[in-house]
Amino acid sequence: MGAAQVVRIESESEAINMEGWSKERTLLRKLVKEEGTKVADVARELGDSRSLVSLYINGKYAENEELREKVRNYLRRVGMWEDESTRENAAPFDPIVSSDELPFVETNDVKRMRYVLKKAATKLKFGIIAGDPGLGKTETLKKYIAANPGTAIYIRCKSTHTVKSLLQELADALGLPDTGSANQLTRRIVKQLKRTPYFLIFDEADLLKTADKYEALRDIYDEAGNIGVALVGNLALAEMFLDFAEMRPELKRLADRAPFHQRLQGPTREEVEQLIERVNLTPPARKLMIQIALNPRKGGLRNCVEILDVLLDMTKGQPITEEMVLDIGQINLNANA
Repeated sequence: MGAAQVVRIESESEAINMEGWSKERTLLRKLVKEEGTKVADVARELGDSRSLVSLYINGKYAENEELREKVRNYLRRVGMWEDESTRENAAPFDPIVSSDELPFVETNDVKRMRYVLKKAATKLKFGIIAGDPGLGKTETLKKYIAANPGTAIYIRCKSTHTVKSLLQELADALGLPDTGSANQLTRRIVKQLKRTPYFLIFDEADLLKTADKYEALRDIYDEAGNIGVALVGNLALAEMFLDFAEMRPELKRLADRAPFHQRLQGPTREEVEQLIERVNLTPPARKLMIQIALNPRKGGLRNCVEILDVLLDMTKGQPITEEMVLDIGQINLNANA
């Protein structure tokens, strides 16, 4: 059903008669002209050229069912389209009021991580997982440990770790005394692991940086002979052990023991939409939250969740606007700069 109205384009040099326009064309024009969505962004989402989209929203490009379907699907994704049958049969929208209610989405990255963790643990090898900050690596590790109780030891690496302090932390996690030299700690840890094997998970392992710390972990792995080890961190970890290890023999020794590895790709738009499906966001705010989650330079998925945590606490289920997302997002980025 069309919208019978006449509007003027920006130059006011001609009038556009929208009588008989499809719902798809009318809503897409509104999204661009009234809500500020860029034609280039629409074109990228539709897989068409900017000139085609511009002609289409100005009524100068003939419609066909294939184009209308692409536009409908895009409008659904940005919250601008609601089917009549869906509206009649849908349950009332029940917005969440706390970030604790956000679902844990089984993203492709979660599956990639789970694959490496399972293989490294069962095949008794090193596994390496690397990805941008904010992709949910630590949360996925927590889920894995909860699903495999009593089988794994989790260590969060720090930039201040020395070889000895890293070994002390591992000894403490194993319930062992953390006194003595690095060699004594290593012997104590190996002896314990031979008695009771654990899967060792080192989160933020890129912060260890120097080869002597990775060599200490390789020594424990080699001497115990019955454990798997996972190194999880930012992309610097992949550069060290997957890209440039050939040039550094001390790193290649560990890389040769790591047949299971994954570089994380970040969430897809569909995965982010699943995450925020029950958040009461206005269409522009929803679009902005998706942009934040998909862009590591804007903090990625982690920043998206942190912003929602603040805004859900503020709004208690009331609508969240684009301005609110911008305000809290800027504060959050400055705080983490």
